[in-house]
Amino acid sequence: MESTPRIVIIGAGIVGTNLADELVTRGWNNITVLDQGPLNMPGGSTSHAPGLVFQTNPSKSMALFAKYTVEKLLSLTEDGASCFNQVGGLEVATTETRLADLKRKLGYASSWGIEGSILSAAECKALYPLINEDDILGGLHVPSDGLALAARAVQLLIKRTEAAGVKYLGNTTVTGIEQSGRRVTGVETPDGVIPADIVVSCAGFWGAKVGELIGMSVPLLPLAHQYVKTTPVPAQQGKNKLPNGAQLPILRHQDQDLYYREHGDRYGIGSYAHKPMPVDLDELGSFKPDEISEHNMPSRLDFTLEDFLPAWEATKQLLPALRESEIEDGFNGIFSFTPDGGSLVGESKELDGFFVAEAVWVTHSAGIARAVAELLVDGKSSIDLGDCDIHRFEEVQLTPEYVSETSQQNFVEIYDVLHPLQPKLSPRNLRVSPFHARHKQLGGYFLEGGGWERPYWFEANAELLKDLPADWQPPARDSWSGMFSSPIAAAEAWKTRTAVAMYDMTPLKRLEVSGPGALKLLQELTTAEMDKKPGAVTYTLLLDEQGGVRSDITVARLSQDTFQARRQRQYRHRLLRPGRTAPDRKRNRWGLGPGARYHWGHLLHRPLGSARP
Repeated sequence: MESTPRIVIIGAGIVGTNLADELVTRGWNNITVLDQGPLNMPGGSTSHAPGLVFQTNPSKSMALFAKYTVEKLLSLTEDGASCFNQVGGLEVATTETRLADLKRKLGYASSWGIEGSILSAAECKALYPLINEDDILGGLHVPSDGLALAARAVQLLIKRTEAAGVKYLGNTTVTGIEQSGRRVTGVETPDGVIPADIVVSCAGFWGAKVGELIGMSVPLLPLAHQYVKTTPVPAQQGKNKLPNGAQLPILRHQDQDLYYREHGDRYGIGSYAHKPMPVDLDELGSFKPDEISEHNMPSRLDFTLEDFLPAWEATKQLLPALRESEIEDGFNGIFSFTPDGGSLVGESKELDGFFVAEAVWVTHSAGIARAVAELLVDGKSSIDLGDCDIHRFEEVQLTPEYVSETSQQNFVEIYDVLHPLQPKLSPRNLRVSPFHARHKQLGGYFLEGGGWERPYWFEANAELLKDLPADWQPPARDSWSGMFSSPIAAAEAWKTRTAVAMYDMTPLKRLEVSGPGALKLLQELTTAEMDKKPGAVTYTLLLDEQGGVRSDITVARLSQDTFQARRQRQYRHRLLRPGRTAPDRKRNRWGLGPGARYHWGHLLHRPLGSARP
């Protein structure tokens, strides 16, 4: 059998073991998985995850990752039992605002191929008899949601992949990443170096610590989240045969930041209705392998009852049957949070061959693992990874202060009804253009993107509305779709097309491509004709190797062999490394001549009236 690249996966949780399995499925046979904890109970987030899988997500990619996770866990069986209990999911609304949001979520679900329906309060009661019908207005029911048995899935994946030749090393701490010439060559452990051509960090909330080993900023913050189990609920007696069995749908009461699942005749309650609790990993201490158990692990902190009491009162209001029970056990469990709530996936720009798959919840675990396997084996994921691209954040957004503040805010807002354009209240004004003061004078309405303050319209142009032609009038919008928009923007678009306008392009990224092969590179990467005279500006699409659209860009030809491109989104082709010089034609698939250079970077701001835009 032909040997495949040497892969070392850091972390034997639900993501790392799924990744090993996905690689084995694709014929890769040289895989080692490490974990600092014992393999039967590594002690990370997977080990205590309650396992609720709600698939619907505004992001199509995240919804598809969740769908695949459900499919795979259903297929992962032993003794006739799968690793997924498909009891369905129910999200209830106690306010008109939430009910409207659930209707929008149903639209997402339908668009992404997930079956669901909006239920009346009476229908919710029929589906979930323990609910206080008088407290709710309705709910969203998704029959294919359910409970993932994460810890059991990990053990079955280890068993299956070990049989296929994957090597697992428990109780093994990663102490360093060996490298040579900007490429990973191995993983250092107390027992020596494990050679590697590719390293994938699936270390969960330890991911930032692993990233530090190569000087990489992994923007995640470990935060504690409360979970309790009740004493037996009399109304549940005899309903479930297994201690962790469940028959009722998993339940979310997002207006009170709560979710619920059955544990036999007991109830599990998860709460985000408490202050953010950042965790300093250096204070977790060390655990001996024989000390780690279901109730004693690094990711399980002591329960703080006072933080949970308001959630307990809200629970008894929604589920009156729980008034006959008490809190039996609770803990503050550590999970990974990021500035925008998304996962972190991709190859490091600091070190070739070093990949991350972090801040991945059980809900998306198998789906993202498959995407990373496709990325390694085929060079591209079949599902767009843009929403979880590790490079979607700007440098200013990677500072510890920014990551901490925004991740904690994400925790606070995790169940809030937020408009897609809703800006952060803080931090703001991190980066402003040289024209920001003038923008404010003109009544600019600012939203934030990539740390930049960007005006979306100017109140100074309101006078244009009186002359706006009928065919330029914006469509009528309801209160939701009209948020963070103004008809002034339509008037500004009209004048841009029919008269003249000036735009501040400072926040846009600039890519300079220069050298003898610059034209050939851009001809390969874009859809438009790039061979134009110097001074020409071309709007075009930027493609990946398979012809998929990565971004829309504007390309200016500055001289015979120098081009400047501007684009909105982060885009890093694996061949386009900052300042890297193409050494010869044999090693460069684009045929760049010796000395050709290409790099991202902000150019020096030029004053108005300078020779080049």
